[in-house]
Amino acid sequence: MKKIFILSLFLLFLTACGMPAHIPDRFSYIEVVEQKEDESLSEIEDIEMILKDSDVVIGLDEAAEKYPDYNIENTPVYIVFEYTGYLTNDMILFTYDKEEAVTLLKEKIQDEKEKVE
Repeated sequence: MKKIFILSLFLLFLTACGMPAHIPDRFSYIEVVEQKEDESLSEIEDIEMILKDSDVVIGLDEAAEKYPDYNIENTPVYIVFEYTGYLTNDMILFTYDKEEAVTLLKEKIQDEKEKVE
């Protein structure tokens, strides 16, 4: 009986030590631009810290084909999602303003850096 208790305690300790100390928040974005050279969100410093996925779409026709539910009317457009669980993402930003998208992602990166420290 004592051996089973010690073994159980050891396995519990081993499991606890193997878990990561911090699981980062993950975000994804869709960036719709007229030309590939106009892509900008991927150039944000340390974006990989929070990035789960990204998609750059060239032109309104391709955007309408790939993402018909979003009713994209102009370019550029920036759509940011937060990973909220198993296979689920919640849209947290839909904007035509590049600075708004950049500011949000930089804030999320800064929040992640503070959590790691």
